[in-house]
Amino acid sequence: MKPRWTSSRIELATLAVAASLLAPLQPTAGQPPPTYVGRPIYSDPANGLQLPPTCVIEPTWRSRISGTEMEVWVLNCDSVPRAWLLTRQVVEMLNAHEARLRFQVLDERMLPEETTGESLSVQCTGASDTPGIIVYGAHWRSSTHELRLAGARGALRVDVSRRRLADADLSGIDCVRFPDRESMMRKLQQPDRSPR
Repeated sequence: MKPRWTSSRIELATLAVAASLLAPLQPTAGQPPPTYVGRPIYSDPANGLQLPPTCVIEPTWRSRISGTEMEVWVLNCDSVPRAWLLTRQVVEMLNAHEARLRFQVLDERMLPEETTGESLSVQCTGASDTPGIIVYGAHWRSSTHELRLAGARGALRVDVSRRRLADADLSGIDCVRFPDRESMMRKLQQPDRSPR
């Protein structure tokens, strides 16, 4: 029978080895949040959008870029507001109206000082109604049932040929938010908790 102190040392050594193996999986203070560039994201009618578990998005935080298979999203991942440029690809047509989709993150900007859907918004167009504009540091003014952009710290646009987000000039950018629609879309996205 081994002495008691030897058994304790073995247990401590085992715990130390386990901790060293798990350490790379734990984010440490000062470590930058993970990036999602290159990450595939799937969507299908049965399961909806299958984002990474630490990511949150609402319907009004997405915008398609007409004439391309690209979209821009603003979302929170790991509690960090981000802007994403993605490609959209049909994986399988299920019927005339439904398909399984695959998105891939092409480019990402982390904007930790912003609030997604508020100061960070995709509900914008550029000159000649160009879609795919993201504003950050946005301030809004009320106009009947809508909010119009009163000013912003900066903007991003999609450089389609380079498949990247690029800095954009704020001149000619028009942004309009509809709080009632945002609230309705948010409610529709909530799971049904009514008794069955």
